[in-house]
Amino acid sequence: MQNILQDISIRRKILNYNKFTGKEFTVGQVYLGIDLGGSNMTAALISSAGAILDLEKIETKAQQGPEKVIRRIVCVSKTVMEKAKIETKQLKGIGIGVPGVLDTKQGVVKYSPNLPGWKNIPLRKKLRAAFKKTVIIDNDANVAAFGEKWQGAGKGYEHVVVYTLGTGIGGGIIQNGKISHGSCDGAGELGHTTIITNGPRCGCGNYGCLEALASGTAIAREGRKTIRSHPGSCLAKLVNGSKQPLTTKLIFQAARAGDRVALAIIEQAGTYLGISVANIINLLNPQIVIIGGGVSQGGESLLKYVRAEAKKRALKELYKCTKIVRAKLADRAGVIGAAGIAIQDNP
Repeated sequence: MQNILQDISIRRKILNYNKFTGKEFTVGQVYLGIDLGGSNMTAALISSAGAILDLEKIETKAQQGPEKVIRRIVCVSKTVMEKAKIETKQLKGIGIGVPGVLDTKQGVVKYSPNLPGWKNIPLRKKLRAAFKKTVIIDNDANVAAFGEKWQGAGKGYEHVVVYTLGTGIGGGIIQNGKISHGSCDGAGELGHTTIITNGPRCGCGNYGCLEALASGTAIAREGRKTIRSHPGSCLAKLVNGSKQPLTTKLIFQAARAGDRVALAIIEQAGTYLGISVANIINLLNPQIVIIGGGVSQGGESLLKYVRAEAKKRALKELYKCTKIVRAKLADRAGVIGAAGIAIQDNP
């Protein structure tokens, strides 16, 4: 009876996922996708067709250091496998997305600002020892970008650029269907391209980076500055009424209500992002540019400014053959992309 209930539970998740993606499910081979973040980690079993069989999410507890975090990665992975009645020998491969600077060829995490103590950690070697399976590691933004290319808004395209707008701004570049890593695994740092000289200081130490101008942190900072000079605005009233810190969510809420102050903040961020997108269009000539991350929840209220500025600045013929759209996979992009890079390496 328990096995029947388990099968029903898995099938329900598959059906829900199919409703989300609009595609048929076939089991095929099973891969493990892991998305490691500074706050949380997620492990999911993914079929070779890209469907989620089961998923488990727990806190990372990054402050405990690399060894304990790695043990938690193994633990959450084995938990999701037990839930789905999948044995290690049935896994075809494992992929993991990790925040920070990596050596993907050696499988080493060289440095991660969100994971204290992670310096030259041989993550691939440790996971191989735990699972006795092929393990592929890559930067978390690259992995999320690959997820969108494989099963999300970029499906069917070979030249894809993905922006991830959150606390910071990450990016991933897909060329000829594969992640572009650059000469030392540093390609795709879209958030740290300079948009305006002498702009606000970025966490990386530079001034005027896209991240310092259009990330969730930057938008909220601009909002706090603006409501001090516009105390009667709808945005100021929302913030005072909620008795909570100002967030991008409140700014978008005020904008939907027609508040001019909030609209001006979003237009400014969208314009800066549009400048970056125009540069990317002229530089890489992608088929599609995808905007993801928490800030992308603003939808068309943000994208319309991005498109308008990119159209104004990009070469006309290149802009015409580039779509600019919102991401589809939300927080699933990381685990789906992680499995996807494992599939690409070991089909």
